[in-house]
Parts: sequence; structure tokens; C-alpha cells
Amino acid sequence: MLVLRDYQEELVSKTLGAWSGGTRKVLLQLSTGGGKTVIFAAIASQFARHQEGVLVIAHREELILQAASKLESVTSQAPGIIKAGYKPTDSLIQVGSIQTLARRKNYPGAGLVIIDEAHHASANSYRKLIEAYPNALILGVTATPRREDGYGLRDVFDELICSISTKELIAFGYLTDYRLIAGFKYSKHKVPKKRDFTKKELSEVAQDYKPEEVLKQWNNFGDNKKTIIFAVDVAHSKSITTRFCMNSIACEHIDGETPQDERKEILDRFRKGATQVISNCAILTEGFDCPDSEVVIIARPTTSVTLWLQMIGRVLRPYPGKTHAVIIDMTDNWYRLGRPCDHREWSLEPVTCDPDTMGARCCSSCHHVFKPMPALIRTFEIFNTKQCEFVTTYEADCANCGKPLRWVLEEGRVVEGGGTPMIASCEGAEWLEVPASVRPAVLRPIVENKKRKYRGNKTYTEKVQAIKYWIEENIDVNLDEIKYALTLMDLKASQPFVLSNVFASIANKIRTSSDWDDVVQYMSSRSDDLKKAVWEKFSIEEKQKLTRWKNRYTEELAVWGSEENLRVIQKDLEACEKFEMFEELWQIYNKTAIRDASKRITGEKGADVQRWISRMDYLRELNSINKNGVFS
Repeated sequence: MLVLRDYQEELVSKTLGAWSGGTRKVLLQLSTGGGKTVIFAAIASQFARHQEGVLVIAHREELILQAASKLESVTSQAPGIIKAGYKPTDSLIQVGSIQTLARRKNYPGAGLVIIDEAHHASANSYRKLIEAYPNALILGVTATPRREDGYGLRDVFDELICSISTKELIAFGYLTDYRLIAGFKYSKHKVPKKRDFTKKELSEVAQDYKPEEVLKQWNNFGDNKKTIIFAVDVAHSKSITTRFCMNSIACEHIDGETPQDERKEILDRFRKGATQVISNCAILTEGFDCPDSEVVIIARPTTSVTLWLQMIGRVLRPYPGKTHAVIIDMTDNWYRLGRPCDHREWSLEPVTCDPDTMGARCCSSCHHVFKPMPALIRTFEIFNTKQCEFVTTYEADCANCGKPLRWVLEEGRVVEGGGTPMIASCEGAEWLEVPASVRPAVLRPIVENKKRKYRGNKTYTEKVQAIKYWIEENIDVNLDEIKYALTLMDLKASQPFVLSNVFASIANKIRTSSDWDDVVQYMSSRSDDLKKAVWEKFSIEEKQKLTRWKNRYTEELAVWGSEENLRVIQKDLEACEKFEMFEELWQIYNKTAIRDASKRITGEKGADVQRWISRMDYLRELNSINKNGVFS
């Protein structure tokens, strides 16, 4: 008997509830390894018990066979498989290849259509299949409900139901913990002018992730464990395989052209342990489960959050004796696309295209963020008068409003010699583990500085100043992130002195505060470990003074924050017609109470009040800088 986990039962219940409420096309989101196949098998079994046909759609044989096996174990009836090479059956449950169904256009009867890896459902073949079932209920399942071209999935599905996060799955033991090993780039790869990358140039990118470097980092961090490698292309994957085999490591290659029988044999040898390392190109990202795999090497860059999470998800499944997985990212995917445990907001809306994804653009007309399709990008040269050089300019029509958008290469761009645009690669990289307490997104400015202008050609003082400004711009950084940034900036040897300097600077800023409200605004978003370190910079007298401020502030706030007083402040704020009137109230009332009362005001007046508050904060900050400087 199938026993579902709590969150799986909840997803089944929410799905059935959505259908009961009149929603026909439902999309479920659940992290890789969370049990999507088990969930849709449980739902399919309910339809089969009522003699309603079920059609499960997938786009790869591994996914098809995996779904068929799970469905048979749950429903106790063997599903039919609709794919070349398989004999048709009259089973109530059918698992079909989307390619085969699109080609044959012979759709079996079904009251429920399930689409596995449903982020592909925007393709025309899926759309036509859904149109062929106007009265059937539709269920899509995916770990990453995102279209990378800047459109959402709202034109395919009616409702998105999200579940437990990867971080929670790890905490509950349903996924394994991991170590992230990241590289920091130094060498470069040329970007072509007046056109997009050709297939030949894409193959040249593989030279930035040389097989000997892949082997070296596997020896350094792979601990001789079962490993999956993702390569740039087929030739790259074969080269990596050859390098591993030359070093007496059992390694095999697999790609989309590998014959089915041979592919099955290779995967079976890997699962049984006869093969220790398997290298592939775009074939094991979805539908491949081998829980005892402990290491994944990402030797290919990507701008796709979907592809990134699918690749690293291959090693996150738990297995007896497996304490953690190791993710070796030889690219800069880790800080552009985030870690597997990072929080992500999923949606059916088109705004879900990640603005930080390399290649994503924001339309200046409608502000829609999208990733232009390479085939639709036009390129030409413009002359930059400031830099006295020609710069490659790119143009594409907005995926939302259709208006043309132009941009120049920015991600990883540096200018050398004759003004040739370059992007960084990982050859000669420095390798450091990224602790779980360090957020890649926060480190991005430091990493960019590391790759570009702070590689040995800046003074110690300039590097320290860069760290200080970074801390001011990212006020929620924690102590581990600051220490990591110091390591990246080659300041590890002087870390205690620099940290002391940073803490003293923040403490000096607090010393210039006029009241506890100033302190709260400056320090409330900072991490607890940083607050503790700064606190130790104060003398006993200063600590006593700040404690008195805090106690008085708390007492006053208890009075000011009463419902009666907040209503009075709200009315006074609503009566303000200009900034000068607001400024008088700012001097009279408790500032925190003003902020709390302002949140009750909506519409245009609420927007005005928020702007006035921001202006007061800016003026106060400006006054502090003019008086003492940002750092003393």
C-alpha cells in the first residue's frame, strides 16, 4: 500500500480541491527528489479505480519507463507505452512519448492527462495535445515552473500549486545536505561580433573547462565517489571521459545519439557501481535517478535556472551512508543562479524571468523582463565616443510589447587591447568552498571585482574601502559573508585587522546617532553576529548610554504604538498637503510610530507619505555623512 508523506498528501488534496472548484489545468511544483512521480501516480490510481482513462506524457524514454514502473507499483496494473518499439496495449493507463503522439496524432481516450516535466508544456506539440482533450482534467508536474524566454505558463495552466522547499526537504531528511565547491574565473573567451555563437564556437567554450581541470578538481573534492559530469557538448564529454579513463578511473560517456540498448547498459553499469563516473551532454538532466551518486561536476555554463537546478538535483537524493552531496561548479552558475536551497518565488506570470540571469533584458517601453531567443537577436556596431572604440550592439523585439530593445554586452565583459569584448572562463581558477551561510547573490559585486579590477592591481587600502562600501550597500550581510569576501579580495591574512576596522566604522556611525531611532534604522537589518561584534567596540559608558536610549525608546514606543495614538498620527499624516507639513510632524511624533501609522494609508496619499519618509531618511543620512563621513 502506498503511503504518502504529509506534504505529498497535501499536494494531492490541493489538486483534487482545485479540480472540484472548477479549475481544469493545474500545475504542481515540487523540488527534484520530492516525489512528483509518486504524487501523480497516487492521483492516477484514483481515476483508474473509477475506470477513467489516464494518459501520462513525457519527452524522454527514461521518464516514460520511470513513470510506467511507478504507476504499475501503485495501481497494480501495467500501463501501456506509446512509443516506437513498444507494442500497444488496451490498458486504462497509458504512458506516451510526446514526440510519438505528435507524430501519430492518435490520442487514446483519457479523463486525466498528466504532463511530466511540465516546464516544457509551452511547446507546440504539448499545446496541440491539450487541445485534443478539451474535457479532460490536466495535471502538470515540474520542479521548475519557468519559461526561460520571459513568458510564463499562464497560457497553458490555470493554477500553480507550490509545495515544500528544497531547504525544508533537506531539513526533514528527504533530500541530502550538500557542499558547494565553486571556481572564480581569470582567463577569457572571445565573444563573436556582428552575429551569435555558431556551433563551432560553442564547442570552443569547452576549452574553458579542460578535461584535465575537471579531473583535477574531481581528485581534489570528489573523494573518489560516484560522480555525474555535465559537459558543454558531445565532444567535450567524450574528452572528459577519455581523460578519466587514462587515469584508470572507470568512466563512460552518454549522449542523445547513444543507441537505446547501449544507453541502458551504460546506465545499469553506473547504477551497479561498475562505472564510477558518467559524463553526459544534455541527457541526464531529467528523469535519471541514482540516489547513491554523491558528486556532480558542472563543467558547462548555463543561464537557465531550470537546467541548473535539474543538474545539481541529480545528487541530492538521500541514500544509506550518504552524509552529503558534493556540487563542483566549474562555471559561475552558482552565484548567478543561486544555490539549490535558496528561496525562489514561482509563478505562472511572465514576470518570472530572472532579471539576474545572464542574457535577460528589461524592455524600456513596457518593463517586461525576457531572454531574447538567439535566432531573433540582431547585431551591429556602434562607436563609443567616451571609450573611443567600436562596441557590438545587440537588438531584439520585446517578447511582450514587440518594441525593439538594444543593449551592449555586460555580463562578464571586459575590454582589452583593441576593444574586443570578452567573457571570463574558469581556466586557472581559484577554488573555494561556498559555506551554506554565504549567499551567492550578495557576493556578486565582490566576485565581479575579483574577476576584473581587483586582481593584484589595487592597493590594500582600496580593497578595504571596497569591502566597506559593499557592506554599506548590503546591510544584511552576515559575518561569514564578510569573511568570505575578504578571502576573495586576498585580504584573508589581515582579516582580524580589517574586521576590526569594519566594526569600528559601524560603531562610529552609531556614535553620531542622535537617538535610538537612528540606531534602529541603521542596524535593524544587520545580522545578529555583526551586531554582536559591533557592540563589543563600545566602552562600558557607551553601552550604558545606548541601553538607556533603548529602554526609553521601548517605553515611549509602548505609548506611541497604542491603537488610539496610531489613529491620531494616521489622521495627521493624511492631512499633510506638502513635505513641510510632514516635516513638522516628523519632529513631534515618535518616528517608528509614524512609520507604523503610514502603513495604514493607501492610495496616492500613502505613496506621498512613503516618499516623504524616504526623503527624511535620506536627509538624515546626508547630514551624517557631511558631518562625519560614511566611515570615520
